Amino acid sequence: MNRPVSVAFIALVVVVSIVALGPMTAAGTGDETAASSQPHQAVLETQTEMDSAMQLQPSPETTHSLTGDSQDFDRTTFKITVHENGSATWTFQYEQRFGTGNETEEDDRESFEEFATAFESEETELYEGFTEQADAMVDSGGELTDREMEATHFERSATVEDQFGTRGIVEMSFSWSEFADVEDGVVEVGDVFQNLYIGPDQAIEIEAADDLTFDRVEPAESAQYPRSDLEDADSVRWSGEQQFLDSQPWAVLVQEGATAESDSLSSDNMSWYLAIVAIIGLGIAGGGLWYRRQSADRETDTGANAGQPAGPDETAATTAPAEDDQQTEPSTDSAPLADEELLTDEDRVVRLIRENGGRMKQVNIVDETGWSKSKVSMLLSDMEEEDTISKLRVGRENIISLEGYEPEATKSPFDE
Repeated sequence: MNRPVSVAFIALVVVVSIVALGPMTAAGTGDETAASSQPHQAVLETQTEMDSAMQLQPSPETTHSLTGDSQDFDRTTFKITVHENGSATWTFQYEQRFGTGNETEEDDRESFEEFATAFESEETELYEGFTEQADAMVDSGGELTDREMEATHFERSATVEDQFGTRGIVEMSFSWSEFADVEDGVVEVGDVFQNLYIGPDQAIEIEAADDLTFDRVEPAESAQYPRSDLEDADSVRWSGEQQFLDSQPWAVLVQEGATAESDSLSSDNMSWYLAIVAIIGLGIAGGGLWYRRQSADRETDTGANAGQPAGPDETAATTAPAEDDQQTEPSTDSAPLADEELLTDEDRVVRLIRENGGRMKQVNIVDETGWSKSKVSMLLSDMEEEDTISKLRVGRENIISLEGYEPEATKSPFDE
């Protein structure tokens, strides 16, 4: 694995899966069954044909059911509850329906309840391993994003639910501070993910907390949410089997009633208003100057007529400066406005990249434009979909290139 977050995430989920079933086997079966059984594991394996890919996929050779037979967990869900300050509560949830295998529903329930008692009351070595791996994952995420992250508030539970059929639920969770990027009230999730993969019967779910609402998500085509409109949804879910692109799943959340795009549109509209006001002001100033000069000319002409007639050369010399001032003064200040303010955001980015040799780091585009990270990220995503630019992930940086300026994969993007 090339990326530290991927390595830590893989190890963490393996530990979680072992914790969920290891004590259960010993508590719910005899010595003979415990000796011959292997704990259930929802294993993350690296794909040899895919660089740094993460898989949430059970391994047939090492799976085991809650009651000691060959069944797996029926469903695994990785829930991420995002808060307005950028922190997130991560919950790994494993679900097993009772009575679907060789044992009866009553036997399955009894075994699970014995496991739950031991699991919730003992600080097992496996649970300690889970907390250590969570710390390692968060540390690696901090190195990747340059944010100060911390793993706290570890919790675990094993319960029986009778709603929609009797089933056992195993959950392990922790709080991840600075998990999401927050700027100007916009919460952006996704920069800690590197080529995430979820297997069959697995899902990853992002939930909005603290009056946050979803503004945009990617990949949008495979996103699932309970309401017809994304803005009305409390959570968004992606089910496996699925391979995600770099920095996906990605979500932008805003305070209820606001949108990330409306903020940028308001800023753009304000620029238009300022430009219009400036042009009107220049027009009024130019008109006033013209009127004053015309009045002065008329007074001069009146005085000259009372004495002696002015020659044609003097009259031309008097009126020519007024006409020149009238024509040139407004255009001097309005030309930069027409050149800069009337450009679209896409045109500004293209011009900026072209002025920097055809390619730039995304962070430099943020610095040069003065826009927020979220606005630049959304704008570049739209431009990439329209094939206006291309993105290349190099280490921790996104390299943005115009057509014909894409760096070669085997070279540094700034060798040339």
